[in-house]
Amino acid sequence: MRHHLQWRLLGHENRLLDNGEIESGFPDRRSAIQALAAFLQQFAYWGRCHDAGTWWARRSADADLMVEIALREETSAVPDMVPAMWAARQGENTSLRP
Repeated sequence: MRHHLQWRLLGHENRLLDNGEIESGFPDRRSAIQALAAFLQQFAYWGRCHDAGTWWARRSADADLMVEIALREETSAVPDMVPAMWAARQGENTSLRP
C-alpha cells in the first residue's frame, strides 16, 4: 500500500498559501518516514501535533511561515476487478448488444 506525504504552507493566522506532495508517494510507511525525516532536517524548528497526526516545521522560532506535513495511507475504495466483458479472450463474442 502506498503512502503519501502531503504538505501545506501556512502563513499568518494559519492562512493556506500553497500545498503539494513530497515526491509522488512511497511504496511503504518506512520509506515515507525516512523521506519525512530528511525533509524536517532542513528546518531549525520542527515537531509533531499528535492530535492532528501531522508534523510542522519552521525556519526560526519567530517565523510567520510554517509547513505542515501529513502522512496519508492510500486506500483503494474499489477492488481491482476487471469486468467480465473486458476480460473476454480474443475471438469470443464481446459485443455489448444482446
